Amino acid sequence: MLETIIVALAGWMLLAASAFRYRRDLGITAPGTIRLLRIAAAAALTLAFLRCGAPVSGERVVRFLGGGSIAAVIMVGTLSVAPMFMLRPVVLILGMARALRPSKSDHRTASA
Repeated sequence: MLETIIVALAGWMLLAASAFRYRRDLGITAPGTIRLLRIAAAAALTLAFLRCGAPVSGERVVRFLGGGSIAAVIMVGTLSVAPMFMLRPVVLILGMARALRPSKSDHRTASA
């Protein structure tokens, strides 16, 4: 159940980062980045459902709903108090991705 809560919390965090209110504060403007955040959130929530420790039955659904609900309550509570603290991992991951991605000027010099 703890694994389900942690993975679902990551999914809810990514989904919150893609919401207009928070992405504006985080400086996320590219439509591709927003789409990527939403796809990653859906993947994390799907992973939480598939890995919740029960065979495919009603028990899995109940465990997922329980873990997802606990994670959602933690997320909403933290976003109410300190939203930028909770979304800091998303900022760090996006910053590392931007640093690793070659800039357009590098493409121009390499092709010239």
